[in-house]
Amino acid sequence: MLVHRWKKPLVLGDNRIRIVVGSPEEALTWLIHEPNQSTAKWQRAWEACRAVIEGRMRAEDAKPAVQFAAAR
Repeated sequence: MLVHRWKKPLVLGDNRIRIVVGSPEEALTWLIHEPNQSTAKWQRAWEACRAVIEGRMRAEDAKPAVQFAAAR
């Protein structure tokens, strides 16, 4: 599988846990384990990452959607 790396990885989490996500593929793995999968921001992030994998979007363009989904 081709991995679409971001220039600078996202660091997600709070003061208890730190998760480093470096690509849309890794973001999908993180998203699949998120409990709030019915939210619009989760769905936007999921669709953006899928679009990168399918070649419909640049990897850097999906990064803000993942960052927004991680915001509490």
